[in-house]
Amino acid sequence: MTPIVQESAGPGGKAAIRPRVLVVDDEPTLVELIGEVVSRSVNCWMISARNLGEARHILATQPIELLVTDVHLPDGDGMSLIPALRKQQPNASAIVITGSPSVDGAINALRSGALDFVPKPFSADQLAERVRKALERQAAMAKAERRLVRLRSAVKRLNDARKVVTKKVDLLCNDLISAYGELSKQLDVVRTQEGFRKYLAGARDLEQTLCHAMDWVLRQLGYSNVAIWLASDDSDFQLGAYMKYTIAGEQALTDAMKKGLVPLVVKDGLLNLGPEEVQERLTPAELDYLADQHVLAVNCTYLGEPLAALVLFRDAKSGFTDEDVASLKAISPIFAVALAEVVRVSQGEDAEGDGAKEGEQEEGYKPFLDEEGGNGKRKKNNKRDEADWWKRGEPPPF
Repeated sequence: MTPIVQESAGPGGKAAIRPRVLVVDDEPTLVELIGEVVSRSVNCWMISARNLGEARHILATQPIELLVTDVHLPDGDGMSLIPALRKQQPNASAIVITGSPSVDGAINALRSGALDFVPKPFSADQLAERVRKALERQAAMAKAERRLVRLRSAVKRLNDARKVVTKKVDLLCNDLISAYGELSKQLDVVRTQEGFRKYLAGARDLEQTLCHAMDWVLRQLGYSNVAIWLASDDSDFQLGAYMKYTIAGEQALTDAMKKGLVPLVVKDGLLNLGPEEVQERLTPAELDYLADQHVLAVNCTYLGEPLAALVLFRDAKSGFTDEDVASLKAISPIFAVALAEVVRVSQGEDAEGDGAKEGEQEEGYKPFLDEEGGNGKRKKNNKRDEADWWKRGEPPPF
């Protein structure tokens, strides 16, 4: 197992990279001849082995570009090296030489993976030409394999980049969907507020402001019992309006709500109480009426000050939805602004003088006027308002 020809130094003293050719034959003279002739015409590095054992060791420990092996070796068939060559160095090629040439032998050699089959006797030039062509083909195959490896590597990098891009696109799409969903919710709030604002715009006084508010709530959220509590000067709340759907506004109920629900919603800002929460948070007096109800309430504030508490409740079997909660929450600041405007206008009228002194309230004044008379502080308006249907004892128009 000795090298036949040493590597020569290239320009600058650096050894040139040359293909390795392993010659396996038990005839030393033939091996030397091959080494001399081939090395003169082919720029390669030649290694020899005398038998299968030495050849297998070289294949397992050194890179080989071309195997040249005799069929008949002292310890076996030289063609048995070809499967080992394919397994350990798949890019290498093989040439088989034999002194007993036959068609079957050539076919078997090629089927085993040999690149060429050379019968003896042959001239040194013939063998050198075969080796040169085999190395050229092997070099072309190796170059193609390297290109294929680079292509696979590029494809892998592209796939990795595609996955990263896809992930970023997915994240961007999710962000856009979330942003669109949030924008859609905000637009829904704006539409709800503007619709409610326009609905209240037709109200001429406190009475109609409350009428319009309850009418809008019933149209948008469905039939329910509605109670509107208005803040008074002493930070207390008085019942401003009550709309019966299934439960009458009896004194015991309204007194209980004034002591329980109203302070609770003023403190929390928003209440959405199902049957279980109702049992946990309401007082026993309220539970006498509201035990099986779904309660929805909101605190309506203006410049940080609570002006009203809007309370809705109905049977829990047909309770309020998340959209109902969002709608009530959206209109609460609009309702507070409308109440503040009513107070401002009322104070302006009082300042001009309308038969009552500042701080006085006429005896028998009620927040809701009947159709036939006033309280002495507001002028009667005979214009029919559809939002006053409940006051006139009419069925709901919706």
